[in-house]
Amino acid sequence: MCGRYSLTSPEDAMRQLFDLPSDMLGAWARPRFNIAPSQRAPVLRMGGGGGEGRGPELVAMTWGLIPSWSKDGHRGGQINARSETAGEKATFRAAYEQRRCLIPADGFYEWQKIDGGKQPYWISRADGAPFVFAGLWETWNGGKEDEITSFAVLTTTASEELHEIHHRMPVIVGKQNFAAWLDPGQSPQRDLFAPEKAPQMQTRPVSARVNSPRNDDAACLDTARVIPEQGSLF
Repeated sequence: MCGRYSLTSPEDAMRQLFDLPSDMLGAWARPRFNIAPSQRAPVLRMGGGGGEGRGPELVAMTWGLIPSWSKDGHRGGQINARSETAGEKATFRAAYEQRRCLIPADGFYEWQKIDGGKQPYWISRADGAPFVFAGLWETWNGGKEDEITSFAVLTTTASEELHEIHHRMPVIVGKQNFAAWLDPGQSPQRDLFAPEKAPQMQTRPVSARVNSPRNDDAACLDTARVIPEQGSLF
């Protein structure tokens, strides 16, 4: 799964990924080192609420997809959707067909089980460039101006280089596929979900400071010293 991610240089990322000028970022120009579920983050979707005929737009959404038919939009949503089954599950089916989005990032966190606990790792592109997750979005309307627009990150089987840390990873979309993924007039291309489609990634053990969603600063990326597990002598 993907439960935290970072966008430490949002202006550079938006320019490199989407050719968007920095003045479109507004409040999202602030570096984010520990984006967590239930928090709001920038997402690129088709304009006009997902309909055809308008170009992409950058909007703020809450991480944790809440289906439009949910009775309670304040109980938290689904942060991840399995790419293998998202088109079949009631929670994601409509969004999978009509409301797909792109989520900019420059790294994500996974926790590896070690003796006596878990060690967080920051995973980024080997070349240091920003990238995007494939996502789905929905709008829940509880009436009386109580509206929540939310998103989920699509996941797939982890690539070979990441499998020792976690068995799942986000679906990473190449720039050449941005338009097709956003277009509600096209059916999703399942070959985009293959882990070998992802760019080469690198991993680095980081501070346990990232464990708390209250911490959102550069110290979350401090390199941690990992002590190898010792085998039994007997």
